[in-house]
Amino acid sequence: MSGTPPRTSPGGVIKGVVFDLDGTLVDSWAVHCRCLRRAARAVGDPEPSAARLTLAQRPTDLDTLRALIGTDRLGRAVRAYRQALREELRRPGAAPAVPHAHELLTLLHRRGLITGVCTGRSRQDARALLDASGFGIDLSVAREDTARPKPAPDGLLAALGLLGLHPDEALYVGDRETDARQGASAGVRTLLLRRPDDGPAPPPSHALTDLRGLRAHLGKAGP
Repeated sequence: MSGTPPRTSPGGVIKGVVFDLDGTLVDSWAVHCRCLRRAARAVGDPEPSAARLTLAQRPTDLDTLRALIGTDRLGRAVRAYRQALREELRRPGAAPAVPHAHELLTLLHRRGLITGVCTGRSRQDARALLDASGFGIDLSVAREDTARPKPAPDGLLAALGLLGLHPDEALYVGDRETDARQGASAGVRTLLLRRPDDGPAPPPSHALTDLRGLRAHLGKAGP
């Protein structure tokens, strides 16, 4: 996938919103950590600490497991992680929606805006998380769809192409610095959902204290 932004259109009317998944639409951190710990135990490693799990985080699920486990046992770790995730998601409320996410998507659909998801997770796991959290939103781009992960623009540009959006017609909503960098490199206005202990949002992104704040950034929206 090329990293060159598609042609932009004049006017900059917002016609769609692309969302990151983990931490933006789905509050998946707790279940993700449980699955990583089960993956570590499955390959014979001691259970990693919370600090170790935080340090191992990468833009894709595969790279996170590689950082945590190493390359030699990666296949076993991936299988264990996915099995753990399937089991975890059978429990009601295991991966709840981020507050106000459903409310926001209802508003966007009512206003006729296009919506999609761009994630570094595998397609299978991302779809499982969306379904468990009650989202009917389209999964536009997953890890398998691009050669370069965040902060490269490839995934976001691919999502825009699939959704028929130019960069200046879209907003991108994430929650991490890599999301801000991806949005900037794709030429898409980026909003970051920030928690109180996250610190300031990296420029050129705009910080949201919760997803309801996105409404103020829509301006003149719709086809």
